[in-house]
Amino acid sequence: MNLKAKNTPQLWVFVIGNICFLFWMIFPNYLNELSKEIDILTFLKMLGYAIAPILLFLLNGLVSSDQKAVLVYWRFKDPLPGAEAFTKLSKKDYRINRGKLKEIYGVLPKGPKQQNKLWYKIYQKNSSNLIIQASQGGFLLARDLTSLSVLFVLFLGVPVLIIGSWPISFFYFGVLVLQYLVVCRVAQIKGRRFVNNVLAIESSQV
Repeated sequence: MNLKAKNTPQLWVFVIGNICFLFWMIFPNYLNELSKEIDILTFLKMLGYAIAPILLFLLNGLVSSDQKAVLVYWRFKDPLPGAEAFTKLSKKDYRINRGKLKEIYGVLPKGPKQQNKLWYKIYQKNSSNLIIQASQGGFLLARDLTSLSVLFVLFLGVPVLIIGSWPISFFYFGVLVLQYLVVCRVAQIKGRRFVNNVLAIESSQV
């Protein structure tokens, strides 16, 4: 089972949690009376809100890795974390022996694309390491949660903000934005840690 497949249950928990929160925000009274009487219009609304997050989950698979990186790091050019592996990230991690890396690979690159290319080469060499696999899995999960959070804001938060009841709709929209900011920050940290773990393991080998 690959790392993305392993992360699927957590992504579904995230989606279901958002569905439940949306129902609680939009239909607090209807949920209490659902067992007594089911209104057709209300039922259709609830069905629509239930299907929307599932569609968003499927749409998330259509977002490329580079696009997800843009949503995480807020950079349109060279957004992948490996693009600053040698000029920034490796200098801040005491575990990384930059001298050893220079012995193996020569002068370390400074251009973003060249940095990411060399970093990916080192990652491929050490991809079977369990620490690296765990680190990569954590980053991929946080990155996908970030992508889903943006889709929730755009396709659930904005419509609810427009057609929903004030101030509940504004509160719901604010929670979705906050959710995105939190998971985005987590993804940024995990992505940089993933990059550094690869370099630390490579530079520690005899």
